Amino acid sequence: MKKWKSKLLTVLYLSIFLYSGFVLVKYVYTYYESSKSLKEVQTIYAETLATIQEEVVEEDISNTEIETKYTIRPQFHDLLAVNKRIVGWISVDNTKLNNPILHADNNEFYLNHNFKDRESRAGSVFMDYRNDTLDISRNTILYGHAMKDGTMFGSLKNYLNQDYADAHRTIYLDTLYEGYDIEVFAAYETTIDFYYIETEFKTDEEFLQFIGEVQKRSTIDMNVDIGPDDKIITLSTCKDSVISDDHRFVVQGKLVKR
Repeated sequence: MKKWKSKLLTVLYLSIFLYSGFVLVKYVYTYYESSKSLKEVQTIYAETLATIQEEVVEEDISNTEIETKYTIRPQFHDLLAVNKRIVGWISVDNTKLNNPILHADNNEFYLNHNFKDRESRAGSVFMDYRNDTLDISRNTILYGHAMKDGTMFGSLKNYLNQDYADAHRTIYLDTLYEGYDIEVFAAYETTIDFYYIETEFKTDEEFLQFIGEVQKRSTIDMNVDIGPDDKIITLSTCKDSVISDDHRFVVQGKLVKR
């Protein structure tokens, strides 16, 4: 009987060890794959920007295409050749947040797909399916996993600290058609019981009431005025890496065209 129990415990411990090893390998691979994918897309974007800046264009009004607000900006041409679902780029100076923004017809696909639409546990930074870069809503929502290495939305929790927020007051958003500075005005931890992802508001009063509620929840004070004609952006991430629960870190800012 004792030998039988000893063998059973050995098998049990071995199973736990092997499973733990499998989970660890899977975890490490997630970060390896995410880092490799992110470096690839960052290189494409950076090289395109460098090429644009080096080009000297002789303008001829008779031959130049008339640009409109619907003209896709040249820094996105190479990215769109890889994936037509890329709708923008988001970054913060002196951080690891430097990502393309994807957009699907739902809020599930890019939770576990990268910028090439390949399966990835790290997913992508993506825009809420209800938003549209051609017609910016009063509240544009971006989602991303809170990666522990600080990439994607892994640094958002730092905005809960006033000193960090003061040092990173501006988030840069480039869409296919416009460039924006995001002036951070709120950061807080919440649960999904607070519906901070409303994209449209029926009246100015409803919108300003929402802004007031957000500012009450914020752990930081950035002295940014939000009026009825302003539009905001909401960055949302889960509390723990690629593990989803009901807790969220939220950073919100006012959109200002460059």
